[in-house]
Amino acid sequence: MDRDFQRFLGGPNLANARRLHVTINPQRLLRFNSHTYQMLGKPDAVRLYFSEKRDMIGVEVSSPRLNDAFPVMPTGTGFRVNAAPFLRHFNICVDRTLKFVNPEISGRELFLNLGEVISVAIKKRKK
Repeated sequence: MDRDFQRFLGGPNLANARRLHVTINPQRLLRFNSHTYQMLGKPDAVRLYFSEKRDMIGVEVSSPRLNDAFPVMPTGTGFRVNAAPFLRHFNICVDRTLKFVNPEISGRELFLNLGEVISVAIKKRKK
């Protein structure tokens, strides 16, 4: 393929029941589908971590009683975490909704690579 082509990393859509689906949006919300929530063990709260070296967000299941735990809230079609304080602290700017291409779950931890995202927002074109 010529050098001016860019490969799409997202792949085809899979059924919600079979895929890990995690997004982050300009409202600073981490959102994940029910399958991801169940794979994490249906947590009431999570702790958030950032690796600048790996450009990766870590999400760890936690007790809601801990001061640094973020509550996991149900939404219409999945679950959300208000990550605004975390994103501000680490200066992570999100200007459109981004889907993590390969979210990974290991035990009670979710790993989200900020270098492997695709835009899922429809941005209006200027006329």
